[in-house]
Amino acid sequence: MSAVAPSISSTKLAVDRTDRVIRIVMFAGSVVAGIALVCYLGLIVWAHNEASQPESIVAAESIGLAHDGTLYRDLRQYPYTISAYTPVFYCLEAALSRAGVPVLQAGRLISFAAMLGIIWLCGQLVLLFTHDRQYAWMASLLVGSTALISVWGTTAQVDTLALFWTIAAFVQFSRYYVRGESTVVWAALLAIAGFFTKQTMIACPAAIFVLLWFRNRKVACVFAGCFSAGVAIVGVLVNVALGGRFLENTVFANLNPLSMSKLLQHLQVMAAGWGALLIIILLGVNRALKGQVTAVFTYLAFALTLLFATAPKVGSDSNYQLESIVLAAVCACVCLHAMEFFPLLRMGSKHWITLLPIPLGIHMLINFRMTEANLVERAARELAFRSQITALRPHFDETRRVISADVNAALQLGGRIEVDPFIYRLLVRGGVVDPEPLRRDLANGAFGTVLLYEDVSSSKGEVNAEIPSLPTLQISEVRQHYTLVVHVPGPYLDGVYVYKPKDSRLK
Repeated sequence: MSAVAPSISSTKLAVDRTDRVIRIVMFAGSVVAGIALVCYLGLIVWAHNEASQPESIVAAESIGLAHDGTLYRDLRQYPYTISAYTPVFYCLEAALSRAGVPVLQAGRLISFAAMLGIIWLCGQLVLLFTHDRQYAWMASLLVGSTALISVWGTTAQVDTLALFWTIAAFVQFSRYYVRGESTVVWAALLAIAGFFTKQTMIACPAAIFVLLWFRNRKVACVFAGCFSAGVAIVGVLVNVALGGRFLENTVFANLNPLSMSKLLQHLQVMAAGWGALLIIILLGVNRALKGQVTAVFTYLAFALTLLFATAPKVGSDSNYQLESIVLAAVCACVCLHAMEFFPLLRMGSKHWITLLPIPLGIHMLINFRMTEANLVERAARELAFRSQITALRPHFDETRRVISADVNAALQLGGRIEVDPFIYRLLVRGGVVDPEPLRRDLANGAFGTVLLYEDVSSSKGEVNAEIPSLPTLQISEVRQHYTLVVHVPGPYLDGVYVYKPKDSRLK
């Protein structure tokens, strides 16, 4: 007996010591992630220029909604811009703008709050399926430390808020699926909120319906009925009230052409930003894919399907990966639980599973490095924007119209956007918009200033579809009727080229 007691005592001490190390490492990771988020919060308040080009477009639409109540304008007349998303984010950003918060900061604060909600919800989701708070902590840590989450969670675009609604919807569904609680209607309502924040947030309701269908078809029909009725009724009412402009903006004007090079870019970002999580999922999916836990993998499968269907769109960015990467973190933690990751670590096992801290560490190190680089890059870009805006200010006349490929300059100096060059060129190419009104106005010198990313005297043909510019017909009019007055360096490409009408009477 005396020989056994010291052995048991030493084993318990070793387990406690390992558990303490695990907690210290996770706490340290949480502190670093928290510091990064605080730095981003400071950047939100300090930066006055766009963090992404769509941020300015969304802000311009929210300003219009706040000032004159207009949203989803007629594509066939000025301003040639689209409200590309469903209305929830626009309304919240406009409301904060009306309350006195600068529009870009308003949108970023909404996204930041949604990001914090997502981090917490992911922990709750893992807790529901594992009943282990340590894996829930790991899920929140992985999500909170992932660079793509913090990048888009501090950008005034709709993605983070839309994802918050859908993750919340899946948590409510999971409460029914795991515990039998009466939360299916709540899941449907939150999924509707996600859809009316970003119309492509359909992976979650699709996954919920399929999972419910194989569990209880009556409940599946209740969910489908609530979700479909909510989307249809609200969508039809808004579309009819706006004379068809709602669907025209959010659906038909969003059918961008596809490019395989965009898909390859997404695959590279996936490999760098969350490839380690996918490795853990592949190693543990056989053990985890059973019982109620199949729900989170089903959702991930739908999210990945949607990602690969939409990622090749011209103009897509890494924000398209947000839903998939969040679910990958959740599924990775579920896999770790199924493989008994923490118990094996505590026991000092020599099993290969105890090597998984390596991909987890690699994931966090890569993403912390990416976060550091992004913070530095965004700060440098803000300073470059400020210098650019100062140099451009003398060339803007509030009494004259402006057309600008640099939408940030148009928003900062003019407060409105006459033409969104990126989407306008796609709409002209697709036959949705008549190019004649803009061509005629350019020929008549109706614009006091034209800003482009190219020197039209030396450009040949249309520039890359990813670069905001005008169609060839309008570029010809700029070449014929405008003269280059200054080239201003800036954060994008080679800076902007400023053109003024050649007719002195129009200058």
